[in-house]
Amino acid sequence: MKHIIRSLFVILLLLFVTVSCYRDIGNYDYTPLPEIRISSKDTIYVKQFDTLHLGVEVDFDGQPANEYDFEWRIWANTVGGEDKKKSIGTNKELVYYTTESPGSYTLVLTCRNKETDVKVYKEITLLIQGTISEGWMVLQEKNGKTDFDLIMTPFISKRIEKDVILSDLYESVNGEPLKGKGVKIGSYYALGRYQYVTILTEDGGVRLSAVTMQKTYDIPTLMLDKKPLKVENYFYFPYYWCLGRGSEVIISDGRYYINEMLGKGFTEPILKGGETYKSSRWAPRWLWTYKGMIYDELKGRFLGIKAPMLTATSLPEAVGRICDWNDMKASLRYIETGFKHYEYALMEDWNTHQLTLYVFNFDAKNNFDVAKYSADHCPELDQALYYAVGERGNIFYYSTGKDIYLYDYIGTNTSKKVYTVKDGELITNMKILKPTLHKIVPNHPYDNKVLILSTHNERTGEGKVYMYYFNESNGEIDFGSEKVFSGFGRIIDMDYNFPKYGT
Repeated sequence: MKHIIRSLFVILLLLFVTVSCYRDIGNYDYTPLPEIRISSKDTIYVKQFDTLHLGVEVDFDGQPANEYDFEWRIWANTVGGEDKKKSIGTNKELVYYTTESPGSYTLVLTCRNKETDVKVYKEITLLIQGTISEGWMVLQEKNGKTDFDLIMTPFISKRIEKDVILSDLYESVNGEPLKGKGVKIGSYYALGRYQYVTILTEDGGVRLSAVTMQKTYDIPTLMLDKKPLKVENYFYFPYYWCLGRGSEVIISDGRYYINEMLGKGFTEPILKGGETYKSSRWAPRWLWTYKGMIYDELKGRFLGIKAPMLTATSLPEAVGRICDWNDMKASLRYIETGFKHYEYALMEDWNTHQLTLYVFNFDAKNNFDVAKYSADHCPELDQALYYAVGERGNIFYYSTGKDIYLYDYIGTNTSKKVYTVKDGELITNMKILKPTLHKIVPNHPYDNKVLILSTHNERTGEGKVYMYYFNESNGEIDFGSEKVFSGFGRIIDMDYNFPKYGT
């Protein structure tokens, strides 16, 4: 009985409390939250490396605007993209230099009440359009850091309407500085689909997409023998007779590494009989029967690399020829593909130190020699630091740092001074624009018609790039065409960046 009475008492008490709460209309003050509304376009377009200015309309529902703060965030609309979101602004109007790679992104503006911490969000789709195209890459050291700029100019491209320089491209796109001092920059373009930029540094280097400049590999991960890199050179060469064949080469500490098209990494060829060699930093590129070719500085000889095991062997015997390519008794000062796709090799005799220009045709099965020119009498050739060889005529420039000479090897077999840099400047690089890739890119309006120099002023620390048109048949420079780009640091190397395939 007591249990029943106790239960009834509890029920009555609960009913009393419920009714009391229901009738309580004056014990608390409830302030309705303001209805904040954010208005803007749902989709925004911007070009990569342009500054995005994005304003929004915010209705604070009668509340003071200074009671609110803002934050803009961005992430890619890809798998896992939201996990990499980043904050890019804290003002109502967004002003943002767009370095993200082309693609679709989500922008979110958060409007937060500072007192209540109540937040309102506005989500916007951002579509970034690519701007990286055909241009001239400039690897430089500035303010203690190595990076590269891309010069896009109508001076060397019909695709470009006005001069644009994209600065510090590696760090801008990848969000990290390059490690180590720069050594070499080069481009790779194969089958119209595979486009890379390779930057080599004292600490290794990186491979980038040539279209977005996003890092795809650290170079040391592509070195199959895992030996430390001491980079001397990098280049890519296509195989003229087959679109699906070509190789890229790294020369490191006297070793020649080759990575065939679509290969898994760089491999050092095997020499028969356990022989040793020391690769020159220069090597032939226009080949037929060989996968690659080494100039061995130890024995003064060319070594051909053959498939399928990438074995390096001596070339066929040179009986009754102009020279013995298996025993040159000389150091290779420089070699580059030139007129008629021959290789032009400047060599210094080991004993006499006399200079000779040899012309080779490695597009043949044997009998590679074409011509031989004594170059020992050319002024300051023994002091030359940079060279540039034309492919549309018998063009051979060389530079001492202050002056540029044109070597008329086919005519007078003498050279004449054709250029002197401005006071205070020294030449740090010299190249001829060579944008064609034969069957893949067979024609270009400026192919072998532009001489490009880089200089450095030790006093001011400024680097410059000079571009000149020249007569591709005789090498005469058109000084009236001079185009100058300034504001660089110490320029280490330069190379051409191919346009995106299909453009």
